[in-house]
Amino acid sequence: MRISIATRGTELHVTDSIEQRQCVLRMPDAASAESVDTNRFYFPVDAAARISTQSVTLASYVATIVRNGEGSVVGQLDRVDELSLPAGEYLVELEQPVKLYVRVEGSLTVETNGMATTIGTDGDLFVAARSRHNHPAGTITTTEKPEEMMRALSALSSSLKTTSVERSYPTLRGHPPEIELGEELSIPDGMSAADAGVHVEIPPQLRFLYPVAPLAFYLGAEIVPGSVPKVVGEAGFSYRLDGPGGFERTVAETLEQTLLFDCVARTEGFYGIELAERETVDARVDLDWADLYDRSLSERLDAYLSVPYEQVADCIPEWKTAGYIAPNPENVELLPYLLDDLATIRTPTGEPTTAQQVQTDSLFDFARAGGRVDARTLQAPTRAAGTSDARAQAPEGPLPDLVDPEPTEAFETVWADDGVPVGATKASIDGYRNGLEHTPSEEIGVTVVVNDEGMTEEGDVAADVYGDDAEFPFDLRVYRNLTTDRLKAVIETEREFLHYVGHVEPDGFECSDGRLDVRDVDFVGADAFFLNGCASYDQGMAMLERGAVGGIVTVTEVVNSGATRVGKAMVKLLNHGFPLNAALSVASEQSFVGGQYSVVGDGDLDIVQGQGIGAMLTVIEESTSAYDVSVYAYPDNDLSVGSMASLSIGDDSRQHLVPGLIGEVSYSNREELLQAVDGDLTKYDGQIHWSNSPPL
Repeated sequence: MRISIATRGTELHVTDSIEQRQCVLRMPDAASAESVDTNRFYFPVDAAARISTQSVTLASYVATIVRNGEGSVVGQLDRVDELSLPAGEYLVELEQPVKLYVRVEGSLTVETNGMATTIGTDGDLFVAARSRHNHPAGTITTTEKPEEMMRALSALSSSLKTTSVERSYPTLRGHPPEIELGEELSIPDGMSAADAGVHVEIPPQLRFLYPVAPLAFYLGAEIVPGSVPKVVGEAGFSYRLDGPGGFERTVAETLEQTLLFDCVARTEGFYGIELAERETVDARVDLDWADLYDRSLSERLDAYLSVPYEQVADCIPEWKTAGYIAPNPENVELLPYLLDDLATIRTPTGEPTTAQQVQTDSLFDFARAGGRVDARTLQAPTRAAGTSDARAQAPEGPLPDLVDPEPTEAFETVWADDGVPVGATKASIDGYRNGLEHTPSEEIGVTVVVNDEGMTEEGDVAADVYGDDAEFPFDLRVYRNLTTDRLKAVIETEREFLHYVGHVEPDGFECSDGRLDVRDVDFVGADAFFLNGCASYDQGMAMLERGAVGGIVTVTEVVNSGATRVGKAMVKLLNHGFPLNAALSVASEQSFVGGQYSVVGDGDLDIVQGQGIGAMLTVIEESTSAYDVSVYAYPDNDLSVGSMASLSIGDDSRQHLVPGLIGEVSYSNREELLQAVDGDLTKYDGQIHWSNSPPL
């Protein structure tokens, strides 16, 4: 069973074994759980149970929506709030890593105090849950012919759960079907464009097809051949996609603006929440959202796209993913995974670079951000083989060809072309597909290997921190100074995460008795990995080819002291629920070697469950008279464009589109600030701290 609901004394555990997520509700007395029909719940759920209690408490603040038996919203609670309703049927929604619903048949009381949410009744209480697991519904086979690829990509929108404005919610878009290249086109029954009344016309060439695929997916539009790229709808609607900024830019802006306006329009529908961006957009455009909510897609697009993009550009939330995808036939297999993130796609643009230039750029970026490093540190030992007691030197083997992609405004840039991208994710179809084959386990297995006596500091921090506050059962194993045979056995053991600290060369891991090349192991048992050694890119890609899903690698040699700082920050962030890409984004700012790391494979992979949806970081900056606090939501597998979050501090209770900056609050009182950020991961004076330790 994917979801289990079970009591353990005075605790109710709701567990998603596939996603390794768990939510714990606390009860005043020991109780029991009895499975019931899921049809009792207004929304689709995977499991439901009657709980023999009259009160449950979630030990965190979450956005809380209360509905009556007909599904209408009858209450929304802010951080410090309470609600009492007479006898009836009610449904309370709780946003958690496992989507939770509490159904009450009787009177209802809901109380939040900013730290916990308590739901009580004098009648019957039921709890249900739905997994956030997102899996392709099947596989489409296509040939390399552009016209047949058009038909295959058109069918990806069959995963949309709605064509209304609510498709702007990530959970209502669904994971597109997989695509494989083959000898003939084959689209399974039931997989076709969502048929929302629009289609997209483009010249039948891959350089047009790949960039337009996310827009067509989101619109539920069929892609058909045409001489001029444009969106065509009902009642004469037509919008050209070859605007002044060029085809790729126009397509991306059309997608971004449409999603933004859908997010605003959906406040007139099923979720009538107070959205901060609506206020901002309303000050700039004159659109009747209530009227547009019930209009056809063609009518909405006609109204949306009559507004110049520049007029609302700064209202659009930070995009999660931008993909540089070479227009090669084999890359069509990557598109479903990028469309799942609603990535914008463009033709690869970047410049060749060198390891020396990467190191120089990383140092300068660190200095510009206020970091300090002395000349002696720059000449310290690296993590290349044979350098423990020597000055920094290049790895023994040849380094890969490096490329510096043109910067994007997205959180993650994915590169699918020749070369090793610096500061971007190297796409891997092996990694994505390996993720679909993940099998659930009863505990999170983390392995730390420290294969050099001079690098114990990072290993000691990893041993102390990983799993210290995990809700899900945790199994940590630490190994030191392994031989090639023992390291091979460790790599082949099925685990969720492998953190390797030691010397690495392009042709293998340095061990006490020689070197182990991952290409010589039978399979890789770890889903995710962090190879914190010099130039570990080649070994990281080999990990994906042998069964891993995603990981973090270095693209050049790295100075040991700098790599230790990155490694220690990664431990804290990963243990706080950050996925690989978000963790590296923050950890790379902690050291002058941070720009020498990259993600390979699936960067959305996380190791432990965070406290909520998204990876949150609270940044504290001290001014002359106050502490300025900014709260950021980094994307993860559950949080993508179209998601919302609210501040847990300050007076602003509105919802904000994320990922990105949620909001800012100033405090003049130090103790008040520390109390407000208690429980948060914080960044102060450029350093990552636990919530109870910022040296203010």
